[in-house]
Amino acid sequence: MLEERPGATHIQQVLGRWVPVTSTLAILVACLDLLGWWWGLVGIVRVIPLPSSGIMMPNTAVGLLLSGASLWLNRAQPLNSQRRRLSHALAMGVVLLGGLNLVEYIFAVDLGIDLLLFKETVQSVVPHLPGRPAPITALCFCLLGLALRLLDVETRRGHRPAQFFALIAGGFASLALLGYAYLVEALFTSERLISSLPFFTPIAVHTAFAFLMLSLGILFARPDRGVMRWVTGDDAGSFMARRLLPAAILVPAVGGGLRILGERLGLYGTAVGVAIFVVITTLSLLLLIVWNAAALQRIDVRRRELEQGYRLSEARLSAIVSSAADAIISVDEQQRITLFNEGAERIFGYSTREILGQPLEILLPARLREIHGQHIRNFAAGPQTARQMGERLPISCLRRSGKEFPAEASISKIAVGGRQLFTIILRDNTENRRAGEVLRESEERFRTAYENAPIGMALVGVDGLFLNVNRSLCEIVGYSEEEILSKTFQDITYTEDLEEDLANVRRLLQGDIRSYQLEKRYIHKKGHLVTCLLTVSLVHDSRGQPLYFISQVQDISERKRLEQDWRFLADVGPQLAVSLDPQATLATVARLVVPALADWCVIDLLDDEGRVAAVEGAAASVEKQRILQEMLTRYSHDPARHGHIVAKVLRTRESALLPEFPQTVLNEAAEDEGHLVLLRQLQPVSCMVVPLLARGHTLGALILATSESGRRYDARSLMLAEELARRAALAVENARLFKMSEQATRTRDEVLRIVAHDLRTPLQAISLSAQTLLRRLPAESLTDTRPLDTIQKAVSRSTRLIQDLLDVARMEAGRISVESHPEKAAPLIKEVLELHRALAEAKSIQLTGSAPEEGALILADRDRLIQILSNLVGNALKFTPEGGQVTLRVERVGDTMRFSVGDTGPGIPAESLPHIFEPFWQARASRKEGAGLGLAIVKGLVESHDGQVWVESKPGVGSTFFFTLPIVSTAKEHAARPG
Repeated sequence: MLEERPGATHIQQVLGRWVPVTSTLAILVACLDLLGWWWGLVGIVRVIPLPSSGIMMPNTAVGLLLSGASLWLNRAQPLNSQRRRLSHALAMGVVLLGGLNLVEYIFAVDLGIDLLLFKETVQSVVPHLPGRPAPITALCFCLLGLALRLLDVETRRGHRPAQFFALIAGGFASLALLGYAYLVEALFTSERLISSLPFFTPIAVHTAFAFLMLSLGILFARPDRGVMRWVTGDDAGSFMARRLLPAAILVPAVGGGLRILGERLGLYGTAVGVAIFVVITTLSLLLLIVWNAAALQRIDVRRRELEQGYRLSEARLSAIVSSAADAIISVDEQQRITLFNEGAERIFGYSTREILGQPLEILLPARLREIHGQHIRNFAAGPQTARQMGERLPISCLRRSGKEFPAEASISKIAVGGRQLFTIILRDNTENRRAGEVLRESEERFRTAYENAPIGMALVGVDGLFLNVNRSLCEIVGYSEEEILSKTFQDITYTEDLEEDLANVRRLLQGDIRSYQLEKRYIHKKGHLVTCLLTVSLVHDSRGQPLYFISQVQDISERKRLEQDWRFLADVGPQLAVSLDPQATLATVARLVVPALADWCVIDLLDDEGRVAAVEGAAASVEKQRILQEMLTRYSHDPARHGHIVAKVLRTRESALLPEFPQTVLNEAAEDEGHLVLLRQLQPVSCMVVPLLARGHTLGALILATSESGRRYDARSLMLAEELARRAALAVENARLFKMSEQATRTRDEVLRIVAHDLRTPLQAISLSAQTLLRRLPAESLTDTRPLDTIQKAVSRSTRLIQDLLDVARMEAGRISVESHPEKAAPLIKEVLELHRALAEAKSIQLTGSAPEEGALILADRDRLIQILSNLVGNALKFTPEGGQVTLRVERVGDTMRFSVGDTGPGIPAESLPHIFEPFWQARASRKEGAGLGLAIVKGLVESHDGQVWVESKPGVGSTFFFTLPIVSTAKEHAARPG
């Protein structure tokens, strides 16, 4: 509506609000008339009960209804196309209705439109020419319909035809209303107003009122256009028109009415009435002139005050413009400079005298002149009104020296005398831009450091809501940036740690502390806890009010886990050292890992043959412990039947990690359906298999698994398990070595007992023989030498036993000595055979030997080689039954000479073969034959010659001992090699 248009005066806004009122009044009058005809109420259709008064015909009511609706649709601007078309259609309907009625009067024809509505009622009320409106009514309809159709049409000179049509129609309506007011029937009846027209029904008073309302509504609909702007403007002419117009209308009407009233009452004649009318009119005009003169005088005083204020403001503005630090430049429509202040002189380097009248583009770089000129032209043609400042835009300007500089500029325009003036306020932005660049660089450094910080960082409001977070914090807690910004720090803090955190926050807000640091746990999006080191400080505004918290969050979960791991491993050592029993050590290991590392575990301990020697199992829950014990009791625990994983770990000595336990592993490990059921009841979720390694030997395997805890093993878990397995393996190995040491000690004690027994026997023989010699006469001693032989044999046996003990001691100390020389093998073989021939014959054992007579020389210590062969042949003769056979052979194999001593004795059990060359060890301890040092000495002497020794034996068939010695050429090559 008009009152919503910017720039509309108050009177225009008030008149605009009356448009819907006038159209509504016209519609109400028409509707009441139609109801009167419907109900047959003459009092409604003829408002004044006089015979000569007019009646509003049904067609008149229809025309008023169409006119009021068309005016209602035109009440607001802008009109959409649908409303405009509908309004124009209604207006043309009004013109058509009025035109048809005029045709009936002018051409004296009956077009049949007068009795379309309420025929019988109309004929009974108005028998003469029933239903036909008065010619004035028809003419008013034509005028109002055209006015409504041409409401927004304006001529080149600014005239509005619609307003002239409305004024004419309003004049006719006013004339009829004055006739009713003065009771002058000639103004509204058929008494020859237009002598050429036939008789017609007079215009009704409410019809004239409705026409007057519609005329005023059309004038008020566009009060700022056409003739109405002379009345509704804000200039002096409009001011005077508004003051004189009511008097010009009311004074003659009132004066004329009083004159007619006096004459009708007989108070005076026509001449006196005219004089009274002139006096009243003159006095009213004089009063109106005096009233307007006083108003104009007040306006003139106010104008002078405004002019004086304007001059003062102009002086102040001139002083401000001159002294302003910014450049203030005014240009005309041709963009010629009309104002150039001192700030502009200082910034651009031009003086005002030389710059005035120059084009604005002289202050711009050449590349920007066309763009800037177009910008000003677009701004001039834009919708902005006077004094409205333009948007500030960064631009580049040109100094007189030709140097460009960045600037901030704002532009405004004002219309003066139909011309547009532009004012540009410009500020040299060189320093600001430099400071801005420094600030942006600083902000960019902060942003980069903030976003890429290796620790989590966040800005948190005083209400606990996250305001900003970096990528590291999102990775720590597992939420995206959008998700975490919708939460408070309380939402993701572990409940047990929240109270301490809130207490520190309160102290920080109260000013008791400037910052605080604590360890707290956050709840990860996946549900697990993340241990962090939190550092918080508070930022205040210029008034000291708290703005937000700055939080630094460092994920120390790994460090805490490492601390726990090292604490766990530190506790492991003392507990593993408590016992030196392997089975007790296994139980300790199982107790340590459950539930610290696993929900259940199984430990396999292997013997020297790779078979399971001991099994230990443990579980965190009672039910799992029962299932585990039942499974280990009912089913053999062979690692080869555990599936390929355990077997592969034992074979490769490399750990296996299963973060997610596949069910196929259970199917491979199960021996039968019952075994599979027990395995599934253990509900493994994640698993690790770690070998027990110590001093290069595989002692077993440690199987760790999780179930009800839901924990998943990772590489760090595997490292901890491997470290635990290493320590456990050392503890088990130490326990085994301790057990072996005890066994060795017992064996040594047994050997010493045997050695003592063996030494005591020859010593007793020596003692008895010596006593016999002492009791004999000298002559008997010379003839019987048996005591002396006995003494000699006893001394030799004792010497040999002592020598064996010394050799073993030298071997263990690494100080056994050999003096190697080139030797032939055949003579040595013959010598050894001769040394043992008598013993072999005594036991009926066939002793044979073979050696190449011609062949390569061996590099050996002759005495030590004879000792090696004697020990092997002596052992063979000792364990070979009567009638058996002992064979000594020598043959060349590659670059070595291989010696072998075979017998047909009972053989050596397979479990004894690994220990056959150990000192003090005897295959048949119950027989207590010798000290058990012979084979150990053989092994040490062969290895001292850079040879190898081994044994092959089949129980019930016999045994063959082999050893190799280097030939002379190979020995020399070996001695010549560096290192």
